[in-house]
Amino acid sequence: MNNLKTVMAILFLAVTAVFYCAPARAETTVKGDESYSIAYINDFEGECELKRKGTEISEAVQDIYVPLYAGDTAITGSDGKLEIVFDDATILKLDKNSKLTIKNLTGTSKKRTVVELIKGKVMAVVKKLTEKEEFTVRTKMAMAAVKGTEFIVDADGDNPSFGVYEGAVEVSGLDMDGNVLHKIVLNKDEETKVIKTLHRPDRARRMGSLYKKRYSEINDLRGKIEYIREMRKSGKHQKYKIERRLKRIENMKKMYGDNPANYGKLSDKQKEVVDAIIGQEGAYRQAAQDEKRQAKSQRLKAMLKKQSKKTGEQTQEQVSETETTPDDR
Repeated sequence: MNNLKTVMAILFLAVTAVFYCAPARAETTVKGDESYSIAYINDFEGECELKRKGTEISEAVQDIYVPLYAGDTAITGSDGKLEIVFDDATILKLDKNSKLTIKNLTGTSKKRTVVELIKGKVMAVVKKLTEKEEFTVRTKMAMAAVKGTEFIVDADGDNPSFGVYEGAVEVSGLDMDGNVLHKIVLNKDEETKVIKTLHRPDRARRMGSLYKKRYSEINDLRGKIEYIREMRKSGKHQKYKIERRLKRIENMKKMYGDNPANYGKLSDKQKEVVDAIIGQEGAYRQAAQDEKRQAKSQRLKAMLKKQSKKTGEQTQEQVSETETTPDDR
């Protein structure tokens, strides 16, 4: 049943405007007169929800590459996990039973990203920031300001805690109005908690076993974001996104093919959604072929340009040779 719920978690948006035949557009979708979004849902599992700014009802997360905007809130259930990527450079992973709101998201000359962890835990791998960039994670009574690091924030309980796996994080205690009262700097392999009654972080101490045992998850996030950066840098990001879409479709076909009884348990509407997603396979395979042809064409153009340059250099050498006088020889 959990597998069935997981599969259903990737369905409905496939037949809405959020399911893109050109996935790379997801992070540049315009919403009203807001700036384009530089954040999107990169992956998820289990029950996850998204509550858009200004709405009262949350919707199930059922697709990857869904754009996120300032004011949106991501929510994970008891079996849910969700990843958010910012500008193909920073990645967050929400644990189960967590709730996070994007408070500020700007991609102008001074990039400022602020997220609020209302409850639960979030892990983050943040790229090294410039002086004009800011990335902050807030809780109700604490704040973590980073400049390129790997860390975890736990907002469960009365005293939120912070742990740093790499780099450094400035942890601040906040008053009831959100003003900074006290702050310390956490370095690699250190953690602290913010004491509720004092509104200040405790002294930094060596990271405990609860956080240490999650190093493998941090390594996994690091690998994912590095790969995304590399795909973007090499111009293969579109191909990567199409391949991920096709992989999801293949998994769905395999699940229902291996156990048709799962399909029979769906409602008529759910079956329509399943059929619609699987029906997108042809379009994505065509997109993959188009991407392959485009890449081949670009390689050919580069080769011809290189050959043309080489031929031009050889011609220039020949011209220089014929212009040489006998005395010069």
